[in-house]
Amino acid sequence: LFRILEATSGKILIDDIDISLIGLSLLRRIITVIPQDPTLIEGSLRENLDPLGKYNDQSMIDSLKTIGMDYILEENGLNFMVKENGDNLSAGERQLICFARAMIRKSKIIIMDEATSSIDYDTEQLIQKAILNTLKDSTVITIAHRIKTILNYDRILVFDQGNLIEQGSPKELIK
Repeated sequence: LFRILEATSGKILIDDIDISLIGLSLLRRIITVIPQDPTLIEGSLRENLDPLGKYNDQSMIDSLKTIGMDYILEENGLNFMVKENGDNLSAGERQLICFARAMIRKSKIIIMDEATSSIDYDTEQLIQKAILNTLKDSTVITIAHRIKTILNYDRILVFDQGNLIEQGSPKELIK
């Protein structure tokens, strides 16, 4: 999907466009990854949310409020200084900042790799609500081990040792 390795057969289509035919920079602009172990840069909260300076402050503030992080704005607002690797934030807060960045970008495809593993259930509920409301026009691919993480998704693929063993809606699979 990221074309780290080029496909030797088959093709991947995004909106009927073969991704092998578009430039890597365009491809990687339409995909956002929220990793299990988020990394932040030393700098302002603004720089961590919008490293390229493309978005307005209000969109950043709105994304933080949507995921319940408006409290972080109380100390210097978007100028809040993040230490190297986000060492002055909890693992969950670092994860939420990465999620807020994805919300601001409104990427076509968002890949969440165990992205909610470092946060509590209530915060995960905020994220799931944000996915439903804010990212409704995005395709969200989630790698998860907790069933609650994927209950609101359209389709679930269950893998065991790299093999697809089950697929369907949450309702179908619960049966």
